[in-house]
Amino acid sequence: MLYKISRIPKGKGKFREIYVPTKEYKKVLKGFIPELEKILRELDEHKVNYAFQKNTNCALNALQHIGYRYTLSMDLANFFDSIQVGHVVGLVPDNIIEKCFIDGNPKQGLPTSPLISNIAFLCCDKEIIYGLEKLLPMFVYTRYADDLIVSFNDFSYLKKISFVVKQAVERNGFRVNPAKTKIQDRNNGRIVVTGIAIDRDGLSATRRTKRKIRAAMHQGNKESEKGLLEWSKCKLPNSFFM
Repeated sequence: MLYKISRIPKGKGKFREIYVPTKEYKKVLKGFIPELEKILRELDEHKVNYAFQKNTNCALNALQHIGYRYTLSMDLANFFDSIQVGHVVGLVPDNIIEKCFIDGNPKQGLPTSPLISNIAFLCCDKEIIYGLEKLLPMFVYTRYADDLIVSFNDFSYLKKISFVVKQAVERNGFRVNPAKTKIQDRNNGRIVVTGIAIDRDGLSATRRTKRKIRAAMHQGNKESEKGLLEWSKCKLPNSFFM
């Protein structure tokens, strides 16, 4: 067996399946990462994704949305399991597809799946951008893995934006999770983008993050505390300053 499946509770009786590769299988998959990174660099003309890539992070993603009044966040349902071989045929070599797909999908937990997911969604990113450019005079669109975020200034475009994004997503074989669609208004307070609060002055940790830090400290969970403290600094990648 090349992997085992770990089921992690998501709440409300649901579970997330994580595929844990064996040491040998993991080594094989990691060997494909440089080639997948090269493919992504060459194909990604818009550079709107800020997850699973070097020189990007959630802070840099959130930074793009400063200065806009409204922010619409839309989450993709079952992202990794929605990616099919057809999304990457002709883009990724067949030998990599053969090794990196299990039962037709790049399963969550395999080290190659994040890069493959970014390559698979490039076409959809492009369609979303082109659609919004025809609709809006000014906007910013970014993606953080399966989180699609659009910021804009005119509320009257909200339904049209939602429609354009949803249509592009469905045309490419994905699906928006309506339960995780959210619109935020900067005039009602700080906007939260991928777990980071943004306002006119910049980025900051959310109250939720601060509560988690206090809880980790109280529980004596040093590893969690350290990670959360680093997250709360909202540090941009070092490459941003080079």
